[in-house]
Amino acid sequence: MRIAAFYLLLFLAQGLLSAAFGTLPAPDLFLIAMLTLLGRVAPWQLVLIGYGVGLLQDVTGFGFLGLHAIALAAAALTATIVRMQLTGSGLLERILIVLGAMTGKWLVVALLLSWLTGVQEDGVTLLAVAISETVLTVAVALLILPWSDALLKRMRMLGGETTP
Repeated sequence: MRIAAFYLLLFLAQGLLSAAFGTLPAPDLFLIAMLTLLGRVAPWQLVLIGYGVGLLQDVTGFGFLGLHAIALAAAALTATIVRMQLTGSGLLERILIVLGAMTGKWLVVALLLSWLTGVQEDGVTLLAVAISETVLTVAVALLILPWSDALLKRMRMLGGETTP
């Protein structure tokens, strides 16, 4: 029950932060919610979960349906690849994993926006949005990910993947 309340709290906080930040990008709590399962499920399952979480973000938000879904699936894949290269679970590793996930997400978003709209996006504006959202997401992830790890360990749910 606590884990459901945790994810519901993230969902509600995303809506409140998006409204509070106005035109500035809020931290991506949907991506952080997906990253809480990194290392606890198989990589292919994490990509599917990322797609599902992104689809939920698309349905509850606005924009192109499927844009966030594919972007979060790419973020899950990138985070998995980065995590496979690291040895520990310290602060630097968490920062690198979130940075990798955000890089994968924004590369896919830039490609999809260019393809879907048929117009080249302003690179400077897109980069400014990506950097500000990435900085905020990394900062919030450093607070939320240890909390979620402790919660999942306490609940003894999803103990970790058993196959490489």
